[in-house]
Amino acid sequence: MKKRGMLITLSLLIVAMVVLSGCGGKNENDTVASAGNQKESSAAGENVTLKFISWWSYLKPELFKKFEDANPGVKIDYEYVAAGDAYNNKIKTLTASNDLPDVFGIQGVTFESLIKTKDILDLKSAFTTPAYDKSTAWGDTMNPVLIDNMNSGLTSEVDARNHVWGVPFGAVSVVVVYNKSLFDGLGLKAPATWAEFESNNKRIKEAGVIPMSYANKVGWGDWWLRFLLDQSIRNVTTDDFLTGKAKVTDPGFVEAVAKLKEMWDSGTFDPAGMTNGVDETQALFVQQKMAQYMVVPENFIQYLQQNMPKEVELGAYALPAWKGIEPSRTLGGASNIVAVSAKTKHQEAAIKLAKFLTSESTFQSLAESDVVPSTKGYKPPEGDKIMGAYAKAAENGFIVEHTPGNEAGIKLFQDALPKILIGNEPIEQSLAEVQALIDKNVKK
Repeated sequence: MKKRGMLITLSLLIVAMVVLSGCGGKNENDTVASAGNQKESSAAGENVTLKFISWWSYLKPELFKKFEDANPGVKIDYEYVAAGDAYNNKIKTLTASNDLPDVFGIQGVTFESLIKTKDILDLKSAFTTPAYDKSTAWGDTMNPVLIDNMNSGLTSEVDARNHVWGVPFGAVSVVVVYNKSLFDGLGLKAPATWAEFESNNKRIKEAGVIPMSYANKVGWGDWWLRFLLDQSIRNVTTDDFLTGKAKVTDPGFVEAVAKLKEMWDSGTFDPAGMTNGVDETQALFVQQKMAQYMVVPENFIQYLQQNMPKEVELGAYALPAWKGIEPSRTLGGASNIVAVSAKTKHQEAAIKLAKFLTSESTFQSLAESDVVPSTKGYKPPEGDKIMGAYAKAAENGFIVEHTPGNEAGIKLFQDALPKILIGNEPIEQSLAEVQALIDKNVKK
């Protein structure tokens, strides 16, 4: 999603760290099979420094110190860059100068573009070797739903079924965090059905409070259409638009857009939500001017818990199914991805770091940051109702992409939807313009 900017994060256990052994430095993808269980050669007295870059602010020096202590001779040079344009521009600059770090965080359109330019290492062979902190194959420790979700955003051109271009770093899971104290005062409970969800929103609006966030400035507004589409056209994928099998003018697609428009017109969302971002949305929620905040966990939950008035209790719930199609899947999945540079001079150590970052031991150490693991078998911290909601949402599975990609997707979310929601442009007219753009590129 703009993928997400998003948004979606859960278990976590400290296990013994495995020491790297062996030698490396080869760049060919077909030599990866033995990599990741071996330590970059320091027999010759050489120390290895791995460059790593991401926008994950919860990664702290002490985490990398654990890796360095377990792997003598290997040092991590970590650079944090703020999410969004700053990070994407940084990756573009490093790619252009042929200076991509050994390991880096990636997502969305940039992920595919680097695959096509052969800047990302295929980890297929490494996936068959032991995970960082257990004897199980690395690939077998990962949540398969997240692997599928990661690949669902890629076109058939990069052949993700026969390659492993990246590894999900945590699960970006989306739920609704709500002001439970306000709900209690209005006699409301977390909704179990869509009818209850709509009834709650109506009651909250009547009380003079904004019912729900939209936060379109960071792309989170896109989540709402994606959620509705998963109920109206669940079996449609991005590829279906590229082949002409599906159109954005089809009844199911139009129905979801019409539902979103109905929600907007009824006052469900923040009226300034089309231009508001995270800062503005959080301020509304913390000031109790908005009752519900659709959000990913990690640092966002910590901010809310630390800044809400002490007497206010928070709750969380996964969105119920609009049309009753169960499970009601959540937004998110694998928008945060760990990739290894195809040009790294320290391939074995780089793969080892990627294994470490996606290990149970690492996720255990990130528990306090509310990161949802991408490993199997997540159990939220006992008594943590907020993370319990994220766990439940993740168990329901993740929404695959039901919208057209590339230029048509940009036009849909950045042009057509704003015109429909706040410009009152006819739905059929706006979607026809998007479909015309798709038709130019439909595969015959």
